[in-house]
Amino acid sequence: MIDGMKNINIYICIVFGAFFTSNAQQKEFIHQIDKNEKQYIQFYFDAEKYKISEEYEQALILYEKCTALNPEESSAYNEIAKLYFYFNEWDNAEYYIKQAIDLDSNNKWYYYLLLDIYVMQNKLEEQIDVYSSLIQIEPHNPVYYFQKIQVLRELALYKRAIRFIKKTESQLGQSNDLSIELKNIFLDQNNFEKAEKTIRDVLKKDPADQRFLSELASVYLHFSKYDEAISVYNDLLAVDQNNPTAIIALYKIYANKKDVRNQEIYLSKIVDNPIINIETKKDIFYKLLIENNISEHESFQLIAEKALKLYPDEPIFNLILADIYAKEEQYALAIPHYNRSLNSGLIKDEYVYTKLIEIYFSQKDFDLALNTTRLAISRYPYSARLYYYQGLAYFNKNEYSQTVEALLMAEEFIIDEPLFKSEVFSLIGDSYHKLGSHTESDEAYVTALMYNDQNVYVLNNYSYYLALRGENLNTAKEMIVKCNELTADSPNASFLDTYAWVLYKLEEYSLAKTQIMKAIDLQTNSATLFDHYGDILEKLGLLNDALIQWKKSLLINPDDVHLKDKIKAYE
Repeated sequence: MIDGMKNINIYICIVFGAFFTSNAQQKEFIHQIDKNEKQYIQFYFDAEKYKISEEYEQALILYEKCTALNPEESSAYNEIAKLYFYFNEWDNAEYYIKQAIDLDSNNKWYYYLLLDIYVMQNKLEEQIDVYSSLIQIEPHNPVYYFQKIQVLRELALYKRAIRFIKKTESQLGQSNDLSIELKNIFLDQNNFEKAEKTIRDVLKKDPADQRFLSELASVYLHFSKYDEAISVYNDLLAVDQNNPTAIIALYKIYANKKDVRNQEIYLSKIVDNPIINIETKKDIFYKLLIENNISEHESFQLIAEKALKLYPDEPIFNLILADIYAKEEQYALAIPHYNRSLNSGLIKDEYVYTKLIEIYFSQKDFDLALNTTRLAISRYPYSARLYYYQGLAYFNKNEYSQTVEALLMAEEFIIDEPLFKSEVFSLIGDSYHKLGSHTESDEAYVTALMYNDQNVYVLNNYSYYLALRGENLNTAKEMIVKCNELTADSPNASFLDTYAWVLYKLEEYSLAKTQIMKAIDLQTNSATLFDHYGDILEKLGLLNDALIQWKKSLLINPDDVHLKDKIKAYE
């Protein structure tokens, strides 16, 4: 742990002292030297013990005592520097390691610590000097040369870097790695001609060199010369038909060029290639999944199915195939693949649960939707969206109290999403209406509009329910007018019907007739619309016309007893 003690000077003094001192004095002097050395060693090892027990301040004090006892020994300075490095006290660390280097200038480990100090401070110029010193110590260690080149590139000292490469070649001989570094510098300078020439010069010696064919293709890619890159990658595949670099690069080039046919060809080659590892394949398919491109082309589905045959238990491939089937509404095929895609590590399982829930809603299987929300919430108990889906499932099962309970949980976890919060309170309002709790329903609708005053469904529903109760009709009219203004470019028959019914309640029958006729023009098979139209005509005294509309309504809804009574009263 301690470097060799520098005792040679001490012993020289002892030898020469023998000529000039008495024997007794000589013994006393040697005794004093032994005492100092023992004290030094004791301090040093005590400092090491304190350092191991993480009592760093005490260790620092003892190392300092070591330097006082023997200022010519480098080890203690090095240990002090390491402690200051640990404390992030860069100036002190640099000072002490330089002291150590002054005493032992050939110790590469001291230079490594000095490098670390400079790296932490991003002192690039100083790093160059350290690498130069290391090269002097170990002139045949190529790592130092390449690290120095990297730092010169970071500083954009390109001419200096090129000169250094030439000098290095004269010392170490020509090197393919140095040629690549030279090419990289020319890329940094956006010098296409020199970058290309550097690699082609190497290829003259061996035109089939796979490494440098790949490097040449990368030069063309850097300058967006895709056709040239494709040509070189094909040359590379002529040498090695399974070359993973060429296959992946060609896939990406064709993907960027939107050349779907060739993209499919190389995606299939990626799946089949035994050299390309599963993680790389997963990353490629994951990107396709995120970009939502995987289901756009039929052949992608075939490729995904092929991948799944090779890796049947791989979640990401199951997920991709599930998404393809779901988009095609092949839900029976999608569901098992979604279940097998859980725990992919790439996509949060919350996404998978959400897709399953959406499928069950589309199938109107609200029990399965509800069960899936319960399972998902057990995994993601702070997901507002999952509680919302749970509330929606309860609502469709006519379990309105549970709906409200789930939605209030959803509201608790919504952060900075006012539109979503409005939707939650909208459904709370609908649920309270179903429960006959009109005060709570009204409060929920008001809250929903507070978060989004353009929520047309809240404006419509709140207005309609007020009209049914005959309460706050002017407020109801204001809301439904706003609702229809917001949807003027895409009129909604239900919203126009609500407007007609509010006007009916306000006894504005002529205006009500105008609105209900607009609604019927949009939706010609609604029993409710014909029923309301008949009621409006009745108030206008047009009884025969009213009977015609009620009978149209009865044809659509023949079990409506109330409608039958109205017709019977006038026949």
